[in-house]
Amino acid sequence: MSFRNIVLIAAALLITAGTSFVARSWLANQRAKPVIVAQQVQAEGIKVLVAKAELPTGVFIQEEQLRWQLWPNDDIPDEYFTDDEIEPDAFFGAVVRRGFTAGEPITPRRVIRPGERGFLAAVLRPGYRAIAIRVDATSGVSGLVFPGDRIDIILTHTLSDRTGENVVQRRASETVLQNVRVLALDQTTDDNGTDPQYAKNFTLEVTPKQTEMLSVVRELGALSISLRSLAKDEEELERLTVMNETKEESDPERGDTYTWDSEVSRLVGRGSGNDDGKKVVNVTRGNEVQELRF
Repeated sequence: MSFRNIVLIAAALLITAGTSFVARSWLANQRAKPVIVAQQVQAEGIKVLVAKAELPTGVFIQEEQLRWQLWPNDDIPDEYFTDDEIEPDAFFGAVVRRGFTAGEPITPRRVIRPGERGFLAAVLRPGYRAIAIRVDATSGVSGLVFPGDRIDIILTHTLSDRTGENVVQRRASETVLQNVRVLALDQTTDDNGTDPQYAKNFTLEVTPKQTEMLSVVRELGALSISLRSLAKDEEELERLTVMNETKEESDPERGDTYTWDSEVSRLVGRGSGNDDGKKVVNVTRGNEVQELRF
């Protein structure tokens, strides 16, 4: 074997040994490299009570409309509410005096909570008045009415009906006002309570003219109320409950139906057995009832 071949073989062996050493060192370095575990960075700040969604002026604040939001420690005004000084349920049932945008902090000057001065005035729509009427537990729908509900007001009274020389006392019920908004029940203005409210005093939102009407109606006879549905039909009810749409406030209006005592009792108008012998026939045309004697 020539000297040249011996040099080439030696060089090849040296290159192979060097390559193996470099590769072994790289692998060892990769095995020894520490695994870096990412640590979750905790956000710093103080929780501030903010509006979860837009809150227009005049609405009642509900549970799902508020949330906590982190705020920088060095930039919290004194009027902001933090989680260490108040609970969100303290604002449930409060009314918004000046509207909030989504994410805007709740401040005391822009909301009025139940029991605070000016609460009822803030709930009332411009141009409306608040008036209270008194009903018993039965005619008040047994505690199933809450602030914000809509009701009809029914008057039951006694009327004098003159037939010839005879004066007959007749009873009738009529719907005086319909679609009236309830503002408060007795001293309760929070509609998030779970206990039934057997209220006797209903504070209602009506127009100035309707305030005068109710003042007279209270002197004429007994008042009762009937609870109205949230929507006029099934389609509208589904939009309100499923799609969470808002419903425009509608105005209370004069009722147009009434019922005479003879429409619910077949004995009214027949007399006792010692009458003049005439038979009485009640003729009904729409809402009008006419009594005929034969």
